[in-house]
Amino acid sequence: MITNREEVIDKAFKVFLRMNYEKASISTLAKACGVVKTGVVYYFPHKLDLFMAVADKYVIQMQTPANKFAGPTETLAEFIEQYVAGVSAVMNHIIKQVQCCADDNECCPNFYYFHFLSQVRMYYPGAREKMEEIFRKEHELWKAVIQKAKESGEIKQDTDVKKTASLFRQIFLGMSYEQSFLNGLDVDELKEKLDCLYSLLKA
Repeated sequence: MITNREEVIDKAFKVFLRMNYEKASISTLAKACGVVKTGVVYYFPHKLDLFMAVADKYVIQMQTPANKFAGPTETLAEFIEQYVAGVSAVMNHIIKQVQCCADDNECCPNFYYFHFLSQVRMYYPGAREKMEEIFRKEHELWKAVIQKAKESGEIKQDTDVKKTASLFRQIFLGMSYEQSFLNGLDVDELKEKLDCLYSLLKA
């Protein structure tokens, strides 16, 4: 029997990953949580309240750079290692929550997560502003690391910091989206491509 708020959020996340917000009834959510409808309503009076709590935990908090990546690094090369580790940790956490069958070729947690993100963008009040802030913070983080690498002589002095930060992020975002339609993000390939860009920047 599910008895606490966090367990309700975690179980509801699995439902919202695969089912559109409109179709996920309180009855469906309650069944997934192992409680009667009143067990869900006790913590979340309205479906939107539960959806927002799920989005807060699995998007806003999880994707915030300060929560996703470890502390400051000395070099851009070290930050790339840290970045990939952070991406991998978040992805593994999502995969663990989804718990697809190993023989289900149609199951791709990465794809379901993108589906969930689109639902958050549509139904979470103020989602655009929150996501925009997350994107801004990550871009600023890349810029700060690249600027430091430029000043230390780690990378070329003519490096355009802002454009380079965007390129690093777009490698991740592009691969994440494309591979979500297949078997999910290959973090080893991600590391290889980030390293390739880094090699072009090295002084």
